[in-house]
Amino acid sequence: MIEELKSIEAQLKQVLYGCVEHVQATKAALYLSASRDLNEKRYELVTHYQYNPADRKVVTANDDLVDRLAVKRGPFFVNGLGADQRFAEMLFRQGNDRMLAAPLFARGRLIGFIDMRDKAGRKPFEVPDVHAAQKIAEAMIGVLAKHKLFGLAPISLVQISPVAAPEHAAAPLVTPAAPVAAPAQPLQTAGVFSPAALQAIEAARQQMARRQLNRETTSRVLGENDLAPVRVLLPAVLSIPGAQLGAFSAIGHVNSPQFVVSTYTVTNAALERLQAHLTTWLKRVNQPPLLLRPQVAYPFGTRGELATLGPTFSAHLTVYAVEGLVLTVAFEQQPDQPAQRALRMLLRHLEQSLEASGRSERAAIAEKLLEPDFQKYPELAEHTRETAVIAQRFARALDLPAAQVETVRLAAMVHDVGLRLLDYERLYRRATLTAEETRGFAEHPVIGAALVEPLLGPDVAQAVLRHHERVDGKGYPSRMSGQKIPLASRILQIADAWVAMTSSQSYHPPVDREQAAARLREGAGTQFDAALVERFLRGLAEIVP
Repeated sequence: MIEELKSIEAQLKQVLYGCVEHVQATKAALYLSASRDLNEKRYELVTHYQYNPADRKVVTANDDLVDRLAVKRGPFFVNGLGADQRFAEMLFRQGNDRMLAAPLFARGRLIGFIDMRDKAGRKPFEVPDVHAAQKIAEAMIGVLAKHKLFGLAPISLVQISPVAAPEHAAAPLVTPAAPVAAPAQPLQTAGVFSPAALQAIEAARQQMARRQLNRETTSRVLGENDLAPVRVLLPAVLSIPGAQLGAFSAIGHVNSPQFVVSTYTVTNAALERLQAHLTTWLKRVNQPPLLLRPQVAYPFGTRGELATLGPTFSAHLTVYAVEGLVLTVAFEQQPDQPAQRALRMLLRHLEQSLEASGRSERAAIAEKLLEPDFQKYPELAEHTRETAVIAQRFARALDLPAAQVETVRLAAMVHDVGLRLLDYERLYRRATLTAEETRGFAEHPVIGAALVEPLLGPDVAQAVLRHHERVDGKGYPSRMSGQKIPLASRILQIADAWVAMTSSQSYHPPVDREQAAARLREGAGTQFDAALVERFLRGLAEIVP
């Protein structure tokens, strides 16, 4: 394996887990070029989960799967050993009968591929899975580009010539539907929970069922306040030597704004050229047509009229859970290397500013969800905050991307907010609960997810919804098992249990660290993800100093 890949294997595997979350593949493997020289066309198994490589740890251009991907240049699936004779023997030897494969291309060359097998529930792979696989492949390319592997750069400047664009468009990546199961027995209404609590349970169930049936995307729509950093930073594009015009386009967001800055008076003809360039570029990257409202500004005055555009480049802004952001710059002539480096730096600053804006907004909302309600329940508020701190440290110890660490932290902050609608004030501090009251409280993940989903997004909501599932399938609300449970939920489970066992504010007498560690080990593989328990305890001195 190329040495640099070893250091980022955890990041690559985290992206690979998207095959579980978004495709529901029970097994997946990532193959990447075994050499920096892509002409060698040898691909090595870099990381996987539940995948049986058999005799396929290294494959070459002669391999049927590699050949098909290189020719097709897009994801495809095979359902059944008899569906395609070229792959029948390979699937049989590896003990599978369904396969979905997605190529990784860079600079026109195949640098690797993702091999997914056997969709959960013995279901066939379908066209939506192809679109999701393409998104996962793009995310994998993003990780490799971040580390400048295989000649990739973090930002790709693409100059578009008027050529025909591919007609197919990738569908947005979606969270797989998973039914919210009802409790094993119906709740007894009389004398247990108030009508308001029962109404909250029913409304939450209906809301989460609608969300899942609609298969909504995890994308976030930017509001007017989110765009403030863009207005501040965009004029810096004009300091790049040779820049005629800079444009930030937020396609599909509130009013689809487009901010344009220039040192020339921008004519209608120049704006038409800008929109024509963007339309062609968006078709090439499989994005929907333009519907933008340009706002032109001249932060440094003007020096003549701009009727046409020189060489024009566009690049996506990679901002977690936000799609449709594009930076476009027109130059008087082809930009040299220093100009391209300056443009990449500006793009990174814009991405970081938009990320920070989203994180601070979601954090403020999470705090509001806790207060003032949880002021009535100081022990519960303290438990929540302790859990959030430990979950965040654990996520960082796993080397997760910053956006995923933030998802874990926010989910930990709000994981118990559903309790406040379940007569918690009446039942707070009760030493014991009846069986029906206990089962009623088991509805709090569904209510919590329904509360936070519109405010903090589907990623946080899913983590909240699943934080009482168990890897052995005996949890609630849906008896989800194994790695089908979101990673954020599996992290949160361990942090939540640790605080419950060790905190002096817990309902049960606290235990010392050694006893708590022993109990986590006892639950590894049944209640908790065994690999995560091992990693948590190995880093305990840093996670819980």
